[in-house]
Amino acid sequence: MRGGGSGVVEAPPKRDSVPLNPRAIWLVLGAATSVQFGAALAATLFDQLGPGGTVWLRLLFAAVILLVLWRPSLKDRPARELALVGAFGLALAVMNTGFYEALDRIPLGICVTIEFIGPVAVAVAFSRRALDLLWIALAVGGIVLLANPFGADGVDRTGLLFILAAGACWAVYIVLAQRATIAGPTIR
Repeated sequence: MRGGGSGVVEAPPKRDSVPLNPRAIWLVLGAATSVQFGAALAATLFDQLGPGGTVWLRLLFAAVILLVLWRPSLKDRPARELALVGAFGLALAVMNTGFYEALDRIPLGICVTIEFIGPVAVAVAFSRRALDLLWIALAVGGIVLLANPFGADGVDRTGLLFILAAGACWAVYIVLAQRATIAGPTIR
């Protein structure tokens, strides 16, 4: 009892929680759909442009859309911010090139699953609990079973190397994103 013996029992304080933002949910769903739809559509261009040409066309298309919607001013930007933007661009270009080169050799579902090795590696690097390692080990086991790198009917080895490189770039991209939020570059 609290309140000086008045007989009123107060509820324990509630933990702070972040309310769900419907707009954020729709943005995440839209982004995930766009990425998968874009990859499937891009694969249809491989015969005409090849995986590398398709990547550059997609990056060019994205750059044009961004420039139309948002024109950043690059003057008066610190060199550190510009270097971070360059690193993001490089990671994205290499990640997409690896993904599309792998997609030319491996089915889409397998590519997407194996590419998750990048976020899994980041999870391992930043894990703070022993239980996390169990879940990470299960995820890695699933990726290895799916890739079947040692079986006769396993995934194309060159495709596997490309998708592992794409996964590594995804890990770099995640770390860069964390660094960008910590550094707090401003959007003008």
